Amino acid sequence: MWSNHLVRPANSRWMRILGVAFVMYVLSYIDRTNIAMATPSMRAELGLSATAIGFATSMFFWGYIILQVPSGRLAGVWSAKKVITIQLVMWCLASLTTAFVTSEAQLMANRLLLGLAEGGVLTCTIVLIRAWFTRAERARANTMFLLSLAVAPVIGNPLSGFILEHSNWQMMFIIEAAPALVWGFVWWWAISDSPRDVTWLDPEEKANLLATLEAEKALAGPPKGHWLSTLWHPAVLLLALYNFLALMAEWGVNFWLPTVLKETGLSIGVVGMLAALPYALGIIMMIVVAQHSDKVQERKWHMIMATAFSGVFLLLAQFATGAFGVFGTVLFLCLAVGSFLGRFGPFWTLPAEVLPPAVAGVGIGLINGTGNLGGTVGPYFFGAVRDATGSFTLALTVAGVSLILGSLVAVPIQSKRDHAAVPAE
Repeated sequence: MWSNHLVRPANSRWMRILGVAFVMYVLSYIDRTNIAMATPSMRAELGLSATAIGFATSMFFWGYIILQVPSGRLAGVWSAKKVITIQLVMWCLASLTTAFVTSEAQLMANRLLLGLAEGGVLTCTIVLIRAWFTRAERARANTMFLLSLAVAPVIGNPLSGFILEHSNWQMMFIIEAAPALVWGFVWWWAISDSPRDVTWLDPEEKANLLATLEAEKALAGPPKGHWLSTLWHPAVLLLALYNFLALMAEWGVNFWLPTVLKETGLSIGVVGMLAALPYALGIIMMIVVAQHSDKVQERKWHMIMATAFSGVFLLLAQFATGAFGVFGTVLFLCLAVGSFLGRFGPFWTLPAEVLPPAVAGVGIGLINGTGNLGGTVGPYFFGAVRDATGSFTLALTVAGVSLILGSLVAVPIQSKRDHAAVPAE
């Protein structure tokens, strides 16, 4: 079992804070990635090469990285809730307007604006979770939120496939953007920046939670030097490089997976269903890895092993097609994506354990922003390889090697296994 915290009615923060944040990020991730399902139709209608649409898609990440550090800083000194509210409205409108692009230049501008709108949402949410959950709870709390990364494609890919089979890609963007505006009202009503600000939490639980969080804050100590010095913290630099190598591979696979399957001759509806399978396995892996990470209070090696296995499975995927056909490709891609998603709980718990609370948002912003620079490389590289060679074999090989290298980069990180705080009851 995950924890008694998940089933005790008094501990409604697990449902209220994480539940609302989970749905918010599912909607965000669908609006960010649904272009992958629309790519075959958009390429045909707009006359775009694989390289061109890969480059246009990479513009999202240039916009995405700009607001990482500023958003993290604002979340720490102002309000994570308010920053996310503003960005939620912006990304919904940007995603909706994708339906009206008619050229490569317009698509590039649209993806850049969407990236600007979504930049900082993940960073601010991780800061929010740190304010609501103790050290002993955070891998599970982060994972419950980050399950959205796996659940979104499980919902979004089949939904997009259904819409595309019965309508067109323009209608897909319009239909899938609208729910985020509605959820914005739920977010504003349900979320508070700190347990200190609410009255709905059980008084005894609230007192224990605040006492534990204050003790952890005192143990961490105040930040040394100016908050900008966080950007040069050795653990932050290593995690940023690790995340770049990992996300370069992930976004290449995420964006081109539906196209890989579509080029086998399958209908777009079947592609939508098959493209959901790797993320369904990812849900299981995220829960299992996070549960064990919290049980033994270890983060780094859980993250490293999940990432390394993902790289090995990507290397094996290139050999599967000839021996097993589509089944082999889907199998190894499922294992690769599932293993990769398993890293997220312990990975996003590490910064909160090596940085003081006041500057954690800045460090998380740099780690997330630098990592998503990989998103500017992955989709474009996969598209260029497809145009140059007629297949994705070389791209999958490079992606697998990148994940393994990322695992090695993370080895020197100094993580803290001692001084674990007692969970709030």
